[in-house]
Amino acid sequence: MENVSWHADVKAFSEALALKSNGEYEVACEHVHSCCVLLAKTDKFKINGQWFTWIDYEKFHDLVSSGRPFDSKDYMAATPSWAMYGAEEGGFDMNQSQYKKERHHKSN
Repeated sequence: MENVSWHADVKAFSEALALKSNGEYEVACEHVHSCCVLLAKTDKFKINGQWFTWIDYEKFHDLVSSGRPFDSKDYMAATPSWAMYGAEEGGFDMNQSQYKKERHHKSN
């Protein structure tokens, strides 16, 4: 754990990368608990100001079963509000159970 970056550092780094891309990428999603963010291509995954970074798995499997060619636009779904970058929920779906482990570390 001593080598894991702080989420604030990950956010700052990803924001700097997005700025360097000159608008080609933006930080679209985050999951604070996992200390990760998603940089997404704006021209592909941001439609009319809304992010579509989620996968509609049922549609994806239907497309695979069809045998016809398809691409990511055919099965992408709107990003939930709780997963949006900067959302109060920090990427945690409030419909799922959250387990917070109590830590009882000895102090030196």
